Amino acid sequence: MSILIALAATLRYDEDIMDFLPITAEERQAIDSLQAQQSAARIVLIIEGEEEYEREDALYTIEDRLSTIHYPLSTFTLSDLSPFTFHLSPFNIPDSLLTREAVHAALLRDKAILSTPGGSALAPLIQQDPLGLIDLSTFNFQLSTNKSFAYIDSPYGSTETKQNAALVDSLTAITNEVALLYPNLLIRWTGGPVIAVGNARRIKTDTLLCISLSAVLIILLLAYAFPRRRDWWLILLSVSVGWLMGMAVLHIVTPTVSAVVLGIGSVLIGIAVNYPLHLLVHQRYTTSVRQTLDEVLSPLIVGNITTVGAFMALIPMHATALRHLGIFAAAMLVGTILFCVFVLPHLMSAEPTPIREIKIKPIAKSQKLIAVSQWTILALTLIGGLYLWFRPQDRFDANLTHINFMTDEQRADMALFEPIANSQEPIANSQVRPAIANSQELISLIREEAEAVGFRPDAFEPFYEKLRANSQEPIANSVSSLMSKVAERLSAEFDYIGLVCSLIVFVFLWLAFKRFSLALIAFLPMALSWVWILAIMQLCHLQFNIVNIILATFIFGQGDDYTIFIVEGLLYERRTGKQILPQYRQSILLSALIMLIGIGILIFAVHPAMHSLGAVTLIGMAIVLLMAVTIPPLCMRWVK
Repeated sequence: MSILIALAATLRYDEDIMDFLPITAEERQAIDSLQAQQSAARIVLIIEGEEEYEREDALYTIEDRLSTIHYPLSTFTLSDLSPFTFHLSPFNIPDSLLTREAVHAALLRDKAILSTPGGSALAPLIQQDPLGLIDLSTFNFQLSTNKSFAYIDSPYGSTETKQNAALVDSLTAITNEVALLYPNLLIRWTGGPVIAVGNARRIKTDTLLCISLSAVLIILLLAYAFPRRRDWWLILLSVSVGWLMGMAVLHIVTPTVSAVVLGIGSVLIGIAVNYPLHLLVHQRYTTSVRQTLDEVLSPLIVGNITTVGAFMALIPMHATALRHLGIFAAAMLVGTILFCVFVLPHLMSAEPTPIREIKIKPIAKSQKLIAVSQWTILALTLIGGLYLWFRPQDRFDANLTHINFMTDEQRADMALFEPIANSQEPIANSQVRPAIANSQELISLIREEAEAVGFRPDAFEPFYEKLRANSQEPIANSVSSLMSKVAERLSAEFDYIGLVCSLIVFVFLWLAFKRFSLALIAFLPMALSWVWILAIMQLCHLQFNIVNIILATFIFGQGDDYTIFIVEGLLYERRTGKQILPQYRQSILLSALIMLIGIGILIFAVHPAMHSLGAVTLIGMAIVLLMAVTIPPLCMRWVK
C-alpha cells in the first residue's frame, strides 16, 4: 500500500487541453508555431472611454507599472492588422476572388470606401487587404467606439493555464489599481490566455461545488441504505485502493498527466463502487461470506473484464489524455476488483448486512413492464434500426469554442477580432489553381486592375509583401486548417469508440456465457441504449464533444455490469429455483443512483463542457438502467 501511495503522490500534473486532441507531434509543433505567428498567446489590453487623453494617460501608467515586472506593452490600432493577421497565400484565398472581374470589383469597392467621410481612417487596413478578406464594416464600428488597445505576449503560450493564471492575476491587479485613478474608463484584459485561465478556474469552481454537493448526497444515500457505518468504510476503502492502483500504474507509464484526466477519471468511482456494493448488498440475503462470494463472484468478474476491455479501447487513440484515461481506468477497476475478491471478504462481517431497501416504482414494478407485450422488444429494435439508418451525421461537435466558458463581456471583446481571426478559410486540398499558380501572378493582376481603377500600382505593397513571404505554403498555413484535420480525426475516433467498445464487450460476453444467445441477450440492452441515447440527444439538441465522448465508454462500462447481473440472476433462478433478482436489482439501483448523483449533478455546472457531461449522464444512465432491468427478462423467455 505504501508503494502505491508513494507512486501516486509523485505524479505530476498539467492543464493543457491540447492533450485531448488527436494530433501528432508534428501537428502539435505546427500549431504552436502558427499560434505564435498568429498571436494566439497575445493578451490584449482594452481601454474604453470618451476622452482620448484620459485613455492615453491610463495607457502610459499601465506601461510604467508593467515595466517593473518586465513585460513590455505594445500599442496598436485595429487598422494596424500586423499583430493579428494570418499569413496570406494565393492558395488560401477563395477562388471567387481570384478572377480579373472579382479583383476589379473589389478595388472599386475600396475606392468607394475611401471616398466616404472618415474612410481615410481605413486606408492602412485596405492597403493590407485590397480584396476584402476582412469585413471593413465591423472595423468602422470598432473605430468609432472610443477604445484604445495594447498587448503583451505571454511567454507560456495560449493553453498552459497554470503559469498564465499568475500572469493574468498580476495584470489584473495592475489595471484594477489604474482603474481607481481613472474612474471614467473601463479597463480590462482579453485574449486566448485570459479565456483559457477563465476556463480552468470555472472548471475548478464547478468541480468543487458539484463534488461537494454530490458527496453530501451520496453520503446521505449510503447512510440510509447502510445503517452500519463499518460498511461505509469498506466501500470507501475498496474504491480508494483501486484509485491508488490507477494512479500508481499511470505514474509508471508517464511522469506527467493532465489534471483533467483525473478530474474526469473521478467519475470512475461510480463504476468501481459497483463491486463492494454488490458484495455488501448480497450479504444481506445469504448465511455466510462464502455463499455471498459463490453467488456474486461470476457476474462481478465478467462485468469487470468487459468494463476494463471497454476502457482499454481508449489506449490506441491518438489523443494523449484519452490514452492516459484508458490506462488509469483499467488499472483502477482491476485494483478495485482484486481488493474486493481477495481482501474485502476477510473484512466483511459474518452477520447479514443490514440494508434499507430503496424503491423506485418503475423499477420495482419492472415485472409489469416486462409483461406488457412480447412485441415490445421487436418494436424497440425496429425503431432503433430505423434511427441508425437515418441517423443525422452531425452528432459529433468538434468545434472547441462551443465547450469554452466565456463571460458576456469576453464574448463581446473577442467579437472585436473575429473578422480578423476568421479572415482566412484555407483550401482543403493542395491542388495548384490553373488561373493563379503563384503569388507573383496575383500581384501582377492586382497591379493592373489597381491602375485601371485609379490607384497607384504600388498602393497595396503591404499586401504584396505578405503574399511573397508565404507563397510556398499551399496548405495548412493556419491553425484552422490543421484543426479541420483534427475535427475529421475526432469524428472518426467517435465511430471507433462505439464500434470497438461494442465488439470488445460482446466478445467477452460470448466467452463468459459460452452461448451466443445469452451474449446477445446481455448485449442487446446496451445496443438499444446507445441508439436511444443518440436519438434523445438529437431531440434535446445535444451533441457529443471531446469531453463528453468519454462517457461512451462509461455508459458501456455501467451497462454491461447491469445486464450481466440481470442475466446471471435469471440463469441462477432457473438453475436453482431460488429468487435472487430482487437483491441484484437493489445493488444495481444503488449503483445507478450513485452514478447519477456523482456525474449527473454536473448538469448544474456553468461551464459548457461540464454541463454537457451532466446532461449526457442523466440521459444515458436513465436509459441504461431501464433497458437493463426490462429487456433481458423478456428475451430469456425465448431461450431454453
